[in-house]
Amino acid sequence: MSGEAISADLRRFLESKYSLVSKEEDEKIVQTLTDLMAIGTDRMQPLKTFFDRVLRFVFRQFGFTEVAIGLKERNQDVWRYEAAFGFTKEVEAELFKTRYDHDDMYTQNRFSNIKTGKLSELIVAEGLPEAETDRYDRPFRWRGKRANYEEFLPGDFLDFWMLDEKKEIIGWIEVSGPIDKKQPSRTTVRWLELLASMCSEILRCRNAE
Repeated sequence: MSGEAISADLRRFLESKYSLVSKEEDEKIVQTLTDLMAIGTDRMQPLKTFFDRVLRFVFRQFGFTEVAIGLKERNQDVWRYEAAFGFTKEVEAELFKTRYDHDDMYTQNRFSNIKTGKLSELIVAEGLPEAETDRYDRPFRWRGKRANYEEFLPGDFLDFWMLDEKKEIIGWIEVSGPIDKKQPSRTTVRWLELLASMCSEILRCRNAE
């Protein structure tokens, strides 16, 4: 295919979308992750402190207005939300009451998803169960037609999995409500997968205590 076959607008859009972040920005993220690891591995620091730092980092660095962290109950096939940031009090209360079972976490019976990486999945509003709509400040807005594929609707969310040594799910980071209302870049998804992997290691160490 010749270069002329690609429109200038399309080329600009795609090159901009998939361009690498600057070295300066990379270094800033790496430094923050290093600081977070130090807090997470310090047994004098409660996990709540670590989770709060993670939530605020994701908000500030990646522009998601709603961020949550969930964990698996010890010795039970039950997963629940442990920390949240950016939600109204009413929605946050619903989050903390929510429980998921093994089928919810490992199959697509309730939550149809699209793989976005080895440790991440995108759940789109069109496939969200009716019972989940009370988790959003404007629960029915997303029922309208999606304007374009780049749009990130209320009801869309990304999950980033924390796994143990057996590759079982021990927790997750969940993000929604991007400030620009667009699907996040591939670079953002990879950074958040790295963050989830780091959280996995910290949880393994803490659970081994």
